[in-house]
Parts: sequence; C-alpha cells; structure tokens
Amino acid sequence: MIEGRVTGGATRMNMHKSRRAAPFPSKSSPDHDARLSDPARLHALADARVMDTPPDEMFDRAARLATTFLGVPVGLASFVDVDRQFFKAQCGLPGGLDADRETPLSHSFCQYVVAHDRPLAVSDAREHPLLGANGAVSDLGVIAYLGVPIHAPNGAPIGSFCAIDDTPRVWKDSDVDVLSDLAAMIETELHLRHERDAMQTLAREMNHRVKNLFSVVGGMIALTARAAESPADMARDLKGRLSALDLAHSMVSPALADGRLDPQGLNLRDLINRLVQPHQMPGRAQVTLDVPSLRLSGRAVTDLALVIHELATNAAKYGALSNPEGTVSITGERDGGTARLNWREAGGPKITATPSAKGFGSKLIEATVTRQMNGSLDTQWDVGGVLHALTLPLSVFDADAPPATTAEG
Repeated sequence: MIEGRVTGGATRMNMHKSRRAAPFPSKSSPDHDARLSDPARLHALADARVMDTPPDEMFDRAARLATTFLGVPVGLASFVDVDRQFFKAQCGLPGGLDADRETPLSHSFCQYVVAHDRPLAVSDAREHPLLGANGAVSDLGVIAYLGVPIHAPNGAPIGSFCAIDDTPRVWKDSDVDVLSDLAAMIETELHLRHERDAMQTLAREMNHRVKNLFSVVGGMIALTARAAESPADMARDLKGRLSALDLAHSMVSPALADGRLDPQGLNLRDLINRLVQPHQMPGRAQVTLDVPSLRLSGRAVTDLALVIHELATNAAKYGALSNPEGTVSITGERDGGTARLNWREAGGPKITATPSAKGFGSKLIEATVTRQMNGSLDTQWDVGGVLHALTLPLSVFDADAPPATTAEG
C-alpha cells in the first residue's frame, strides 16, 4: 500500500522507470514548467500524433479495462502539452468533459506524472498541500488518483494513464501493476503506429528516388557525352559517376543496401565529398568545400546524407550543377552549441521568383533537418542562385572531434 507524502525534492526526470507508485510531492518542483516545455519532449508528443485526434477504440478499450480491473468510476489516457491535457481515451468522465476531451493544466494531476516520469498516487487529494487547490478536485470531483507515465517510442514521457475515484482510496501495488501493463499496451500501439508511418514515408521516399534516378542518370549521360572525347572516355566517366551515385544511395538508405558500407564514424567532409562527387562534370571542380572537421555516427550519418543528397540532386536537376559552368560552395562553422552549414549555388539557371510550392524532396529535407536532427533550415532564393543555411546541434556530431577547418576544391 502507498502511504505518506513526499516532503523533499522532486524525483529526477527519466532517472528510472519504476512500477512502484510514489506519493505526490508536497509542492511543485522549481523546474516543473521547464520539464513540461522541454523541446525534445514536445517534439516526441507532436510526433506521436495523438493530440486533438478523434476517439480511438484501442485507447478507449484500455480505459474501460482500467475501470473494470480497479473498480473505479473513471479511467483516462491523458497526453500533456505545455498548457493543457488532452484525453485521447476516457471512460466515466463527468458530463461535458467527454465532449471537450481536454482541460487546462490548472485541472491536471497528470502533469506531475509526466514531469516526474514515474507512477504517482494520492489517496485523498482534498487534504494534499499541492493538489488540494487543483481545479480537478473542486470542479471535477477528483479525490483519489493513480497515474503511470505513457512514453513515446523514443522514451520521452508524454502522457499519463490514470485511474480516478470520487472517494478516498489507498492504492495497492497490484493497482499500479494493472495500470502499468495497460500503459505498456498503449506504448506498444504508439510504437507500431510510429513504425507504420516510417514505412509509409520510406515507401514514398523510394518512389521519389526511383523517379529522380531516371532524371539524374539522363543528366549524367548528357553532361558526360558533351565532355567525353571518345565513346570509351564516355563509358569510363559514366561508369564512375554511376558507381558514386550507387554509393550515395547506399549511404542514404542503409537498410536497403548490401552492407558493404559502414556508416559509423564518418567524417563530415568525407560524407559531403562522396555525395556531391557524382553530380560534378568529370575534370571540373564545380563544388568547393570548407567545413569544420566533425564526425558523425549512427542515425546522424544517414540523416545528413539524405539532406546533402537531396540538395545535390536538386542542384543537378534544376540548379547550378545542371550547368557545366555552375558552382556550389559549401561552407561551415561552429557557433557555440551548433554547427552551421551553408550551401550556396551560382551560375545556374536564373531564378525569377521563389517557388510557389515545395516538392517532396524539399519537404523531405526540411522534415529531416527539423524533426530528425532538431535543427533548422533557412532557404533564400536569389537571382544568382539559391542559398540553403542549415543549423544543427553539435549533439548530432562527435563532441570529441577536432575543431580544425580545412578547405577542399
């Protein structure tokens, strides 16, 4: 059974995932708001795609099971934003709330479960120093409450699966076990939906790649034919460019590659060189590179490879690299906790106006930079050429990499 109150500081967020419930703290922790507004947590919440969505039978079933197994009038799957909680699932809510399906945080116990990232319980909220003034007590009749965290696929706490009683109740460890198992079912569902969305994105991406491939290869043949002095020269140069393009695609989609390329610990400069090389005309230094010496590992390799590959492909199809006289300058620098990469094109087709719509490739670049790498992308369309400015947190790179900068043509 759970008795007593917490009188000390708050449990550190993400320190552990306990299945034992703790009493609610007697006062809100100083960094409570910061925990709820943490950008990584809010990004995980948005990526889960549960806020402001219609009722879902899978989630509702879990809420009904909670009320049945624990013998309580109300069961909820609540997801907590920076200023409100949204009930993705509910069973037994008072009239009106079942239609609105949300409350401000002034009426939320679930916010504390999320902020502390562990199960929390209270037997009689009316007598609790922190919860007694909460609007959920006076306006919604919440007396006894037990909540366990709901985690996003990346482990961030984004919600609370909770049981509510309108009379005092001492919660048992077996009650926590039931809620934890039901919350785990919800987490599994979120993970499966995340994987489904990822596969759908991959399918669209591969369809986009196949369409691009015909255009890129056609451009390669035309450019190589103009520069070659003989059929043998053309065959040799074209084979080299196609081999480099194959390498670039294996870096972008390692799950579909044959495993010969190990993306671990790749130098930023090497990555960019490998990806832009197939888009340059043989014997021409169309791309200049001056970036910090940083190393990428794990997911960052494929994320940034995807971005650079898209920029190079777009430049070859529509921009500076579609013209033998066109050039691309890629520069970079460290700035505090971020790295800034500038992709500047010149000598390509004249730009008369900013494109009115973004293609899938442009959307893919933006989504990868902002959602996958927690960075930002700023694009300027000038008459002389486009400028893409990428700002990425240094956390996507190896922090121990040397700060030296070298230039390559």
